[in-house]
Amino acid sequence: MLNVVPGRGVVAGQALAKSMDVEKIAFTGSTGVGRLMHQYAAQSNLKHVSAELGGKSPQIVLEDVQDIDAIAAKVAQGLFGNQGEVCSAGTRILVARSIHEPFCEALVRAAASRFQPGDPLDPNTTMGPLVNKAHQAKVLGYVDTARAEGGKEVLGGSAHVANPDACFVSPTIFTELDNTATIAREEIFGPVGAIIAHEGVEDAIRIANDTPYGLAAGIWTNDLTAAHKIARDLQCGMVWINGYMNGDMTQPWGGWKESGEGRDKCMDALLENTQTKSVWITLDG
Repeated sequence: MLNVVPGRGVVAGQALAKSMDVEKIAFTGSTGVGRLMHQYAAQSNLKHVSAELGGKSPQIVLEDVQDIDAIAAKVAQGLFGNQGEVCSAGTRILVARSIHEPFCEALVRAAASRFQPGDPLDPNTTMGPLVNKAHQAKVLGYVDTARAEGGKEVLGGSAHVANPDACFVSPTIFTELDNTATIAREEIFGPVGAIIAHEGVEDAIRIANDTPYGLAAGIWTNDLTAAHKIARDLQCGMVWINGYMNGDMTQPWGGWKESGEGRDKCMDALLENTQTKSVWITLDG
């Protein structure tokens, strides 16, 4: 049986999470509201909570990649797909310093040619609007912060001027920032990415894990030994090697740290919604 309860999250969602009759809450959304789900569970019947929350996912590019243009196009898709409104968007691009400049140029070319905001009914449009004007203002505020913190804007950084009444933000890329920058620390949920140089495998792992989030990561390399080491050491729930957002219903989906707990898809999702019970039968009289 499916019972749909429509309503605003602060009303309907809170009521469900506090209800003594609801035994499980599965929530997808921000880390802040995910914390509230746990509070509501504690205030009611200690219901089980699984939560898929925010992310600040890295895409790690090693120096041995051969076709920089092809890799840059795939990295751009992981960054700007669905106009960046994706919890697992790969918004921190960690690039080996030895190929930093040519990769930045390739990523800018790929993003500029493949992601064009505009009317969704126009066949030439390849990027949609953000959810509302308030969120557009928030995303553009992050752009202003990146500029103020010394970031170099190499692509975008503005509302789409062709339709100022809509909620578009142009695909935006910053360089000359490190992992302490605000746009490298906080989830933006929009088409804004930071390119950060790394000095090799160990440095890339360090930077990738230097975040309160732990949802997903991508690794781009021809060295599978290095890829396996990085995948092992990354503190996140999903890792893609030479791809991004691959998967199907057989594979677990979920995060570590402030990206949540519990898993969607696969057998783990069924176990998340069941209880274990022991039953003992005595047969000796």
